[in-house]
Amino acid sequence: MFYVGIDIAKNKHDLACINETGETVITNFRFANSCQGFHQLKLKLEQLSPITQDVQIALESTGHYNYNIVTFLRDLGYNVFAYNPLIIKEFAKSQSLRKTKTDRKDALLIARKLRSDVTPERYQTDRVLDELKELTRYQNRLIQSRSRCKNLYIRLLDIIFPELHRIVNNLYNQFIYDLLTNYPSPQRIARARFSSLLKIKRLTADKAHQIQETAKQTIGNASPVLSLELVQLIESIKHYDKQINQVQEEINLLMIELNSPITSIPGIGSRLGAIILAEIKNIHNFKNPNQLQAFAGLDPAIYQSGQMDNTGHMVKRGSSYLRYALIQAAKLIAIYSPHFKAYLRLKISQGKHYNVAVTHVAKKLIRVIYHLLKTNQLFDEAKLR
Repeated sequence: MFYVGIDIAKNKHDLACINETGETVITNFRFANSCQGFHQLKLKLEQLSPITQDVQIALESTGHYNYNIVTFLRDLGYNVFAYNPLIIKEFAKSQSLRKTKTDRKDALLIARKLRSDVTPERYQTDRVLDELKELTRYQNRLIQSRSRCKNLYIRLLDIIFPELHRIVNNLYNQFIYDLLTNYPSPQRIARARFSSLLKIKRLTADKAHQIQETAKQTIGNASPVLSLELVQLIESIKHYDKQINQVQEEINLLMIELNSPITSIPGIGSRLGAIILAEIKNIHNFKNPNQLQAFAGLDPAIYQSGQMDNTGHMVKRGSSYLRYALIQAAKLIAIYSPHFKAYLRLKISQGKHYNVAVTHVAKKLIRVIYHLLKTNQLFDEAKLR
């Protein structure tokens, strides 16, 4: 068996290899992050052994830089393992007190960590979960972009037609988009033929009359520039809506492929379930629910203020994506599950602020998620205690 460690960088990568006795077989092999470099890597690995199962490969989980090489190696049939950089850092401390750092030594350190690991399969990369993580984070970026557009849209309406929100509760309704796209100022709405307004789908005669009469008396300040901006913002919001829905369709397909029990939990659908699974990846990476709680950043340490590291930056813990999904899931399960609803009420009755109480629900939910993923069992309200 050969244990290969690869230190990933943007333009080049360093490889080191040891055998099952710990003897160094390759001290350092540097190859470019290119088609030619990947071909050289393939030849180097084949020199170790023509049988892919005789070679195990590990690297640090360093974001998008390792995406292509992991896919390349998996397609060749190799088992690829990804370690959190903190795990490698802790392993380095146990190996030596010398504070030297080079890419060559990093690659060798990763190889040694892989050889010493009794259960490296915990860190094995998974195509579906990798794709799910990419999709959920991309969807999150789209949602954030849409939110920025929506904020600007409301800002413009407050200038152009500030009375509109008193007539229509939801300014994101499709009929409002259609109305403002065709008549992007109160003056144009006021001059429009009433029969033309009624051609807009889902705009009732009563609502159209209210809007038109109010438009005639608005204090809003419209201009061609603001009208242009309004129309384009509506187009952007609708475009983001379409993209978000398309991404969700792909997420749904991956969730069907995973067939995880997480969506059996009340309130957790494909979107939240996908974020949670994508961030956790392999539940066997966590020895107990407390470790998962810490990974989510819901352990007590995150509430300590003024905690700084030696570089002067604020220490950040856990996955913010996982933390967000768990908090949202906690709010929902407290609605749909009698047990969790009672638990939330208990915490509030103890004098805790609603947000703090929800955090307690999230911590309790983590234990349920941990158990279900570990045992591959479906959620059962009757088993809660």
